[in-house]
Amino acid sequence: MTTKTPSEQAVDADLVSTAFRAGVNRSQWRQLSYAYPLLYIGVSAIETDGSSSEYSFRFDVSGFPGTAPQVTIWDLESNTALEPSRRPKGSGRVMEAFKRWGNDTIYRPWDRQAGPHNNWSATHPTLAWNPSRHLTFILEDLHGLLTSNALAQGSRIVS
Repeated sequence: MTTKTPSEQAVDADLVSTAFRAGVNRSQWRQLSYAYPLLYIGVSAIETDGSSSEYSFRFDVSGFPGTAPQVTIWDLESNTALEPSRRPKGSGRVMEAFKRWGNDTIYRPWDRQAGPHNNWSATHPTLAWNPSRHLTFILEDLHGLLTSNALAQGSRIVS
């Protein structure tokens, strides 16, 4: 019998939580695969032309929840970070979050690598990671970014 670490137990609990399952039921995200410490999640998106799509993300959840996940937009076929030319387009906020930088993690205050960069997590505490947060906190932010193009499209979007 293998005993799971507290980090593995916390991830497992998040993946069966009501909030996570609600996002799955609303087709906002879906679990693609998980073998601790790597979790792969697909998040639905609206492209600049109004079409629906999905982007994959690799979460390194080692040390979770005490340590923020390290999240990278991922190409499942090549098993590498998604090439910049294939990343989400849209507002400046979208472009900034998914730009190629440093070790290629998502550029958001909740990310393990980006949060400390330029003291970003301290200047954006509502988006910063802390151990009381859950994976859905990140997924809701990613989904919001990836569907923000729908606002620009207005009534042309059909679900």
